[in-house]
Amino acid sequence: MVVFRKNKAYDRFWEGRKLVSVIESTIARVMRIFNVSIHPKTDKESEDRIQVLKNLVAMAYSIKYYLLARPNYFSKKMETLFSQEILDMANENKGRHSIDESKKVVSDFEMRDHGIFSKNTFNLPITLSFELTNYLEYMVKSEIMPILYMEMYNSIGSIMDAFVGCIRIQTTPVPFAYSSHLHLVTALYLLSIPFSLNGYPVAITAVVQAIITFMLLGVLSIAEEIENPFGSDKNDLPISRYCGNFYEYLMFILDNQPLKNSLSESTN
Repeated sequence: MVVFRKNKAYDRFWEGRKLVSVIESTIARVMRIFNVSIHPKTDKESEDRIQVLKNLVAMAYSIKYYLLARPNYFSKKMETLFSQEILDMANENKGRHSIDESKKVVSDFEMRDHGIFSKNTFNLPITLSFELTNYLEYMVKSEIMPILYMEMYNSIGSIMDAFVGCIRIQTTPVPFAYSSHLHLVTALYLLSIPFSLNGYPVAITAVVQAIITFMLLGVLSIAEEIENPFGSDKNDLPISRYCGNFYEYLMFILDNQPLKNSLSESTN
């Protein structure tokens, strides 16, 4: 039972990593498509394309804080990525259901009991997905290639599907009845060990008792630690690092944008 509990916890951790990988790879793919395949004809279209790239990076950050039970929290980097319209929309809900940012670690229980699905919560990832979809609908009128439209439309859907999958892992804890019964059975088994070693020297009994207790309680502790991979401690997925990679990628694109424009003008 203890090994089964540990394996199920690792399955949850690994599934969370796969879902984050889907979000990571899909955002990178959509950013590449927008940067290479969309050719703005006016300054307004160029600004819109850059804002779309910023929204994609902002989506990664918004998913991160949503999974950390901070759906209304804006970091300084996020505020530089959003359009004024989204900032105004978010400021109406900012501050509600917020966790104290001075706390470095947010416990799994606090995240699950936080109520991120309450009606007053501003769901920023979904809002950004609507913004991206609206931009695609606008690009259809600009004669975008149908294959690119379908690729980007499906990619946005894949991001949201993976996001919902992450929420499912985070908000579905191991049933309390199962967890409490497993701890009770483990405690009874550990208490019965000295009786099964009756007749052996006390030193041997104590050593065997200590080793078995360390192994079983250690496995249970590991299972409880990794069953929710979305958090801010060392054993959780480094989502902040993934978001930082996207931000650096965006800065690279924006820094090389003038060079790209000059090359296209010289070609024409």
